[in-house]
Amino acid sequence: MTCADIGLTANIAGLSYDLNSAKIRLMSYDLGLSSNRRLSQRSPNQIYGDSDLGFRVDPRFSDWFWNIKGDTLADYRNQRALIMEIFQPRDNDPVQLVLDLGDRVRALDVNLDGELLFSDRVEKIENVSGVFKSSDPRLYHPTLITEVFDLAGSSGSNLGWAIPWPIPWGIGTDILNLVKVIEYADLSRLGAPEYPVIRIIGPIDNPVIANETTGEIIDLSDGTGISLADSSEWVEVDLADFPRRESKTIRNQDGESVDQYLTTDSDLATFHIAPAGEKLSSGAYCTGENTIRISGTGVDSTTQVSLKYYDRYRAV
Repeated sequence: MTCADIGLTANIAGLSYDLNSAKIRLMSYDLGLSSNRRLSQRSPNQIYGDSDLGFRVDPRFSDWFWNIKGDTLADYRNQRALIMEIFQPRDNDPVQLVLDLGDRVRALDVNLDGELLFSDRVEKIENVSGVFKSSDPRLYHPTLITEVFDLAGSSGSNLGWAIPWPIPWGIGTDILNLVKVIEYADLSRLGAPEYPVIRIIGPIDNPVIANETTGEIIDLSDGTGISLADSSEWVEVDLADFPRRESKTIRNQDGESVDQYLTTDSDLATFHIAPAGEKLSSGAYCTGENTIRISGTGVDSTTQVSLKYYDRYRAV
């Protein structure tokens, strides 16, 4: 595939721009693995080497190169102004670049780091290049995925779940215990860990979200446990690690923290959806399939739990 075969769209400030067209032609780019650093420590009695403590991934710096041209001098100047309009600096509002590679779509949020370099101008043709910083180095599919567990009312003492996929489930008169398998990031071994946003809408008591693949849980049954009386009450567990926060949050519909209900064995800091190839605590490797279990009591037909996330990738 050549650059001419790639679709490239820039989305910013409510507008979309074609950045691989007849007049603004993408010439080269690179979206390989972002720079990473190993972490280590060495004890006084450690004679050989050091102890590896994992890694940290640095922000991504990517190089992009275009050729711009116009049919007339005025048209050329319009194309030149257009690319500067797209990448001008903004506060807290990066440019979303979306690449359509035919068999896959990947997005990246970028800000110009340095200057746009214009060079080799010949009449109404000029080259332009820039280095762009992505504070979050992960690529992602631009479609937000929402997995919804919602209850449909039924007659008598039984409650039934109206879900358009087969799920192993067990439920009593008001007890929720559902399992769903998420096939994350197309099971790609270039997948990157994802930290979802979970919303729990009442009525429900003592809800527990478990990723049985990673062994991580979010359990809101500490003390008397949280109790959401009806559908007007909800809790949002925001695990997203970007934009960076001082801590991950659990808040109710009024914006108040309810982390006092979080049990000490919960994994608020690390709860994630694991990509294929991640080594699990069991020593096995994740296939990309994540088994998510939702449980609680006191539910009815208006109870709903949703997980929102993006399929994210380390590189193209």
